[in-house]
Amino acid sequence: MFLQFVRSGVEQVMSGISQQQQITTAVLDTVKSYVPTVQQAWTGNDANEFAADIARKYVPANLELIAAIAGVNLNLTKSTNIVDQADNESKKAADELGQEFGQV
Repeated sequence: MFLQFVRSGVEQVMSGISQQQQITTAVLDTVKSYVPTVQQAWTGNDANEFAADIARKYVPANLELIAAIAGVNLNLTKSTNIVDQADNESKKAADELGQEFGQV
């Protein structure tokens, strides 16, 4: 059995991954927007440490996650391009072979 590339399936996966990236970005933005509200209601060293932890730990971790998700789609796009290139090259080789046999 030959491998079969199902473009619609890959595109569907890429769409789902893009949605996850958008959701993760929205969650990050929401959490960041809560920090000033929390700081107004919660005072003291603990409140300051909470805000610092969000900026120092949570935000960078989420940015890494967002970049990783984007990397998956980038690699799927590159893979799709490689498959397209291979298809074009094999079609060209088959056409050339057909022309050779047609001349025999």
